[in-house]
Amino acid sequence: MANATTSATAPQDPGRAYAKQLRWAGELRFLAFFLAILAYALLGMHKRAASFAEATTSVFYLQLLLCWIPLWTVCALAYLPASLYRYYLDRKFQMANSGPKPWLRDLLKANALGCAFSGAIIGIAFASNTLIPSYGWILAGLLTSCLYMAINRSLPWILSLFYPVVPLNNKALQDRLTRLAAKARFPVGTIYEWRISERTRGANALVTGIGSARRILLTDTLISGLSEDELEAIVAHELGHCVLHHIRAKLLLQCLIFVAIFCAINFAVRHDLVCFTDNNRGWQDLTLLPGFFLYWNFAYIYGNMILSSLSRKHERAADLYSWTLIGRASPFIAAMRKLTALNLLVFDKSSEWKYMHPPTADRIAAAEEFAKAHGELLTVPEVSIPIT
Repeated sequence: MANATTSATAPQDPGRAYAKQLRWAGELRFLAFFLAILAYALLGMHKRAASFAEATTSVFYLQLLLCWIPLWTVCALAYLPASLYRYYLDRKFQMANSGPKPWLRDLLKANALGCAFSGAIIGIAFASNTLIPSYGWILAGLLTSCLYMAINRSLPWILSLFYPVVPLNNKALQDRLTRLAAKARFPVGTIYEWRISERTRGANALVTGIGSARRILLTDTLISGLSEDELEAIVAHELGHCVLHHIRAKLLLQCLIFVAIFCAINFAVRHDLVCFTDNNRGWQDLTLLPGFFLYWNFAYIYGNMILSSLSRKHERAADLYSWTLIGRASPFIAAMRKLTALNLLVFDKSSEWKYMHPPTADRIAAAEEFAKAHGELLTVPEVSIPIT
């Protein structure tokens, strides 16, 4: 997120240290996933799960479910050290406010949702390629895109499983943001307050949903930490994504990526190139599951790199839209600096390929150039990142 004045010494640069260690946590998580899949298959657990499922029911999709649950359980247990390390980092850098019990509840909920969504993707893949052997990969890509659209549309409900999400009760702020959306000629529905302060000091804002289900969500940490001018600049940025059709473009690219992923996996299945399968039974082979899940995750990570490149371009365009819509850049600059102090995430140009956003230092520099070009006098105070 945003950049801020920090010391050059490591103890006074917690944002970069936090970002670096978060990347380590992500790499540890993926390594644990890979080793879990490898152990699951090499120990023959997928074959035993397939034999048990076939002995339990003759319905193929129930068999698939019975094979999926133990595989996900093994992966979830493998993720646990990385999840604990992430929690340790959040506590170390004073990002987490909650104790172990709320964290564990949230982890269990997240794993349940992950199991359901990943299981849905597996069901889509197997059903599509079984029903339409020649072009099932196209149907699988389209249906998975629809699943992601449904998740986006229901995001306020999903978030409410973890945090209270309530209509914004600040009438003055609500009216101001409604007028801003009207000025952008992009009306939105309910504006929500997303109450996360009991769990974290991090802050965020987003516009989610499509059509009549479009909603603005603001975290309570954002509302309490930023002025109304700064909140307006952040919401203007989020509205920019909608007005400039970024959501539509990302969904289209995501759909193409999904179709390409399923095309590649279907090719591997047809030519018996999927790991850990002994019988070449195609999409009717239950032992295909761990190999499919491994290939899917590899492809999804690389596909996200393509999506991230587009996302960074969209972020720059939405920044410019925000400055143009509200007529000045100084509230945006101040907001970015405060968000760095709240979210404690600093990275530079060499690392931006790993993120959906450009380095905030670059975004602030671009905002300052915009202000200079339009004769705006900048009097934005510096914000220090808290030292841990």
